[in-house]
Amino acid sequence: MEHLAERSNSLPGLAACSQEPIQIIGHIQPHGLLFALSEPDLIVRHVSTNVSTLLGMSAELLLGHSFQSVLGAPLFETFQSQTLSDESFLANPLCVPVRDRGIEMHAIAHRHDGVLIAELELVEGTHSIKPLELNTQIRLPVTRMEQAANLLEVSRIAAEEIRRLSGFDRVMVYRFDQDWNGEVIAEDAGSSPVLYLGSRFPESDIPSQARQLFLMNPSRSIADVDATPVPIVPQIGPVTGRPLDLTGSSLRSVSPIHITYLRNMNVQSSMTVSIIVNHRLWGMMACHGAAPHRLDHLTRSVCELIVQIFASQVALRIDNLALQSRLTSRKALEKYMAEIEASESREQAEYLQYPQLLALLGADGVVSRVNGLLSSHAASVDEELLLPVIAKLRSTAIRGVSSSNSLGLLDPNAASYADKAAGAMYIGLTEGTGDYLLLLRRELTESVVWAGNPDKAVSVDEGGRLRPRTSFAAWEETVRGRSQPWSELELENASLVREQLLRSREAYRLHKSEEHVRYLANYDALTGLLNRHSIHLQLDQCVQKAAADGSLLAVLFIDLDHFKPINDRYGHAAGDKILKITANRMRHIVRPKDIVGRLGGDEFIVILPGLKLERDALNVVERVLRAVEKPLEIQDGVPVSVTASIGLSRFPEDGASSEALISRSDKAMYRVKAGGGNGFELYRTQNIRGNKGNS
Repeated sequence: MEHLAERSNSLPGLAACSQEPIQIIGHIQPHGLLFALSEPDLIVRHVSTNVSTLLGMSAELLLGHSFQSVLGAPLFETFQSQTLSDESFLANPLCVPVRDRGIEMHAIAHRHDGVLIAELELVEGTHSIKPLELNTQIRLPVTRMEQAANLLEVSRIAAEEIRRLSGFDRVMVYRFDQDWNGEVIAEDAGSSPVLYLGSRFPESDIPSQARQLFLMNPSRSIADVDATPVPIVPQIGPVTGRPLDLTGSSLRSVSPIHITYLRNMNVQSSMTVSIIVNHRLWGMMACHGAAPHRLDHLTRSVCELIVQIFASQVALRIDNLALQSRLTSRKALEKYMAEIEASESREQAEYLQYPQLLALLGADGVVSRVNGLLSSHAASVDEELLLPVIAKLRSTAIRGVSSSNSLGLLDPNAASYADKAAGAMYIGLTEGTGDYLLLLRRELTESVVWAGNPDKAVSVDEGGRLRPRTSFAAWEETVRGRSQPWSELELENASLVREQLLRSREAYRLHKSEEHVRYLANYDALTGLLNRHSIHLQLDQCVQKAAADGSLLAVLFIDLDHFKPINDRYGHAAGDKILKITANRMRHIVRPKDIVGRLGGDEFIVILPGLKLERDALNVVERVLRAVEKPLEIQDGVPVSVTASIGLSRFPEDGASSEALISRSDKAMYRVKAGGGNGFELYRTQNIRGNKGNS
């Protein structure tokens, strides 16, 4: 089946599914007990009604009484001491033997929404890896993942290890895309003839409120889909005045629609563990069993640890790839900007070097208006057809840049030329004449295999109940109307290109004024600091002098941390104000003979000539870090704070040319970024790390 990119999100039942209050479901699974306690008195305010079955106690009589009546005095004293000392009573469950019933339970607890929630799980019937063997159960999986060649291999290894440890029949690594659809990128299903590897699952399978819960409580177990849910009494809490929030509960019962969903997949039990990468829900480790199956606390904890280690491996590979891409892109960007600066004319679009621009930003064609004149390169769509798209992108631009990889979502008529251009990046050049660049990307036709028909993911029956799809058989479609998405790095480069073009165009408009020409040739138009060209000239001179007189010379490469989120939130005017204030602060805290410049964006260079001791450079670094981090006010008095990542290179130890010194201080700065920012690093094999307060 062929499908355009703009699939409707208004399928019957989707809105209701995404609004289902699954965290206040009011029931638990029957293999344990739940108590909600007020603090510090530890009085029972909520209790699951199966307390009568498992402990022979009346739920109604327990309400309003101390939790000691459940645990007994010795265990209650231990439990109480843990709650008072802020110990992690999630890490080490409390063993609760119920001798008169011949059962043993494990107690864990957590705080949420104003109450302390204690959960007692039956030990009998659980799958356990006891005794814990570090080499087999932790070290071996970690070593295998570390040695994996790529992301798909490390995902496959993680799925195999989780299946081995957990005892589930099937384990899948499920990765979210930009629209929250999931794709199975690795699977271990044993000898099962049914495989989901490569299949996609629609966003509605894990709706937004469920994804939010997985960020807050990264593990979710369902022991038996046929188990009868146990009510919690009372429904409204006497302490909070609200239904009990089970966001952090291990025993939380299951939404009826999800029970039906699992049954339709022939799944009797499950465990799902969040894969959180860089504080974002990147995917899920989904475990399925064909029979009732549950893990004890230790085994669950080991599985969660392995998934966390897997997530760190994913983050490492993503970050390394991003760093390599950034370093490669930076060279191309600098080359392109140098060619733009060297161009003599600004009247014609040719000075924009379109072939190089397309290569830099990964585009296939461009339509532009420069000085009010229309031109194009390698584009086969007329501007008239693109005007609605241009208007939409202009209205959503941040610092003059915006993008879309599905123009049909911006203009229904874009379907008529989707085979020629399906995605676009808008770069606004001026407000007055409406000058712009519109970079175009070709359609990326994609064959997608869904686990069931995504257009029938959820329905509503005659009684108004939500029903998930009944079939998960492979359902193939050809997705059209989309291009390759524009990456954050490409959008960042576009912003830098725009800034350079605006500065370049401004310089040309003022070319009749010799003073203005001289100024803009040497200084940054926004901050008044030396620009990229002048910094290189000044550094060349400093290198020559240091080589002649044997003095020390250092170069600081400074990049502001978290500047982009602030800039995106408050707008380019606020971002420009931050850059101006930061530049002014650096100008005033360095030594009189030091040289401060701006490379572009939020990147600065400080040259420290004539140093007597290496410590002198470190003193300047400390002053820069302290100056940058001082709070500042932007629009309407809104206070914000930024910090800096600083890389430091020295002549002659780290390089004998200006290019080498800047490049190596840049690399040192990116190591600081990788470590969380707000610090500095020297470029050398034995690194000396520093940050605010411990350099």
